[in-house]
Amino acid sequence: MGCRSTALGRLAGRGSAGGRRHLGIARRTGHGRLDMSAARELARQQAVLAALQQGWPGIQAAGLDTDAAGLRAYQVNAKATAQRVLLAHFPTVAAMLGEEALGTLAVLLWKQKPPSCGDLGQWGADLPELIQSRTELADWPWLADCARLDWARHFCERAADADLDHESLQRLGDSAPRSLHLQLKPCVQVVMSPWPLADLWQAHQLPEAEQTAMAEAALRDARKLGATVVWRSPWQVQMLEVPTEQGMWMRSLLEHAPHRTEASSLGGLLNHAPQGLDFSAWLSMAVMQGWVWRVTAEAD
Repeated sequence: MGCRSTALGRLAGRGSAGGRRHLGIARRTGHGRLDMSAARELARQQAVLAALQQGWPGIQAAGLDTDAAGLRAYQVNAKATAQRVLLAHFPTVAAMLGEEALGTLAVLLWKQKPPSCGDLGQWGADLPELIQSRTELADWPWLADCARLDWARHFCERAADADLDHESLQRLGDSAPRSLHLQLKPCVQVVMSPWPLADLWQAHQLPEAEQTAMAEAALRDARKLGATVVWRSPWQVQMLEVPTEQGMWMRSLLEHAPHRTEASSLGGLLNHAPQGLDFSAWLSMAVMQGWVWRVTAEAD
């Protein structure tokens, strides 16, 4: 949205995204499982990653048939791989900055936060923090949050399926809140931001010639609700901007989901709910939108 050439100039000199082969990204089926071709690709990614991280020991352990030149080829290919992966994971950032500038950030991220596993679909979560740390990108303060939204959409697409447990909702009427735990579906993500992220995302789905005007209008007319909810319904990723207190409440539910303590119970979280939250109104909307998964009890 007008920041491409400037951003590229500021990031210049560190490489581009042009034309090299890439290793590919393991993708999941619509049911949250790796298909056979993706599983084979994942195994190959793991082998190549071992070679890149460990050198000769990794090559030998992975059974890769190569020499010093081959290792160098793998290492050079890592640059193209990083660029290709982030282009797939962060399409809005690519539309804003341009592919070459994003490719430069990809190389920086690969060096600073290299992949920790062979599934490159799990790599890239640290890009928003990298963007936020780059002073040359400070003129576009919404950029890091747009990257967070891209990552939330990517995470949502890969999340496991979960259907609403209708019967479990009855517990809300016959059990004490401190004995219950309200869980959102695994695909649900919440991005807190003062910027109109969903509208900025929509603007960058338009033809390139229309993107700048629509993005500027989105920034000018923003309602400043404070949070964007991302979820899948049924297979398509959805987004909705909600008030700050609802976003904070949902973030609290997500952060406490792994725990089974009284503080993480529905009653405990309600005791510290954000000011202004209407729980009944939010619950009705959450069930209608398909955010709620189930209500569990301490005895479960």
